[in-house]
Amino acid sequence: MKTIIKKYSIVFIMIFLLIHNTFLSCENFVEVDLPPNQLTGKGIFDANRTAEAAVTDMYAYQREEGLLSGTAIGLSNLLALYTDEFTRSGSSDGDYFEFSTHNVQPNNRILNALWNSSFKTIYAANAAIEGIQASENLDDQVAQRLLGEAYFMRALIHFYLTELYGDIPYINTTNYKINTSIAKNTSEEVNNFIIADLLLAEKLIPESYLSPQHTRPNRMTVKALLSRVYLNTEQWADAEREANEIIASGLYTLDIPLDQVFLIDSPGTLWQFKSEYAGYNTLEAQAFIILAPSDQYTALSRSFVASFEEGDQRREQWIDSISGDGNTLYFPYKYKEYSPTPTSLEYPKLFRIAEIYLNRAEARLRLKDLNGAGEDINAVRKRAGLAEITTTGFQDLEMALLKERRAELFTEFGHRWFDLKRFDRAEAILSPIKSGWGNSSYLFPLPETEISANPNLKPQNPGY
Repeated sequence: MKTIIKKYSIVFIMIFLLIHNTFLSCENFVEVDLPPNQLTGKGIFDANRTAEAAVTDMYAYQREEGLLSGTAIGLSNLLALYTDEFTRSGSSDGDYFEFSTHNVQPNNRILNALWNSSFKTIYAANAAIEGIQASENLDDQVAQRLLGEAYFMRALIHFYLTELYGDIPYINTTNYKINTSIAKNTSEEVNNFIIADLLLAEKLIPESYLSPQHTRPNRMTVKALLSRVYLNTEQWADAEREANEIIASGLYTLDIPLDQVFLIDSPGTLWQFKSEYAGYNTLEAQAFIILAPSDQYTALSRSFVASFEEGDQRREQWIDSISGDGNTLYFPYKYKEYSPTPTSLEYPKLFRIAEIYLNRAEARLRLKDLNGAGEDINAVRKRAGLAEITTTGFQDLEMALLKERRAELFTEFGHRWFDLKRFDRAEAILSPIKSGWGNSSYLFPLPETEISANPNLKPQNPGY
């Protein structure tokens, strides 16, 4: 496994050097405990500057190494392969091909990396929560905001883990004795813990941003994640309320030119990761843009490209192609800057206002507010240069919404996969095109190394 040390600040290095022999050697997360006399409490969390670094470096780690990374090991790539967005050509061997065919095995190295990188971040969040709460020297406003961000990150990573793996442990401590033998919580319990953490974060994180680039989550970012969780748990009225408050805040603009949506200063951005260095852009551009055709590639599937309506400007602005040897390959072109620029032009976006309109449309649809759902769908369609839909039936609106989410949110952190499951359309759409499709497809297997290290994580997910 690659080490992460060279990419982060000295505070993050101190934290992760202390857990190097466990985390970075790919051993089980729950075996990790930091010595109580080391720099995980007062040493780091007694000063505003180092406490800030400890929290913000969680974002840097996820950007580079975690499931939120724009690299090939991140969810944007893996779940595009897992659904109908990407197609992969070339060798049928290897870990990525298992995702493409729905034959992911418990010993898949990428699967193991997803699990370990996620629990590294959760551990860092728990260390921050415990350290900030124990500190007596932090500025009160700084302490509250950092504490809220740590709760938010703990909730965010658990959200993705339970979506991917189902029942998982909800880790809320750095205590070694507890973590070494911890058992799984049900996905329902996990979602309840996530909501509790987010409600705490919502009280602690201010609405105002620390910078114009929105590179730190604010209160509306917390509400955005709450809207997702409420949709997953069928709490439709709560999901609509959270989306309403975000849209009504006036902080964000939906109706902007499509070529500005993914720029660093886009007014539609709720939260984005800051690039590693000044002038750097996104890892997504480097992972997705195809510079030259070859026999082995990952590209947008032709069926996905053909699914756009005639006149949809997202097809023109957010997809590009390259041709050679009689073959044309299509690739995502939301992020256009492959190389460094004099100043950074694009940052990877984790939450955008368009999703919030579509989340509200879904909540309204389930609440039988069909007119309201149609209005939100049409707001997104208008920005894409499309005519308004006029359908008024529930099923037609549901299919229109799923199609709109597909066109708007493709290759962004697995939205397509999560949508197909939530709309109960995964089997109908994926079983004809995925050779390994089965009931096991709905959840990834737990990494076998984790179950071996902690038998309390049994049973393995069905079908593995």
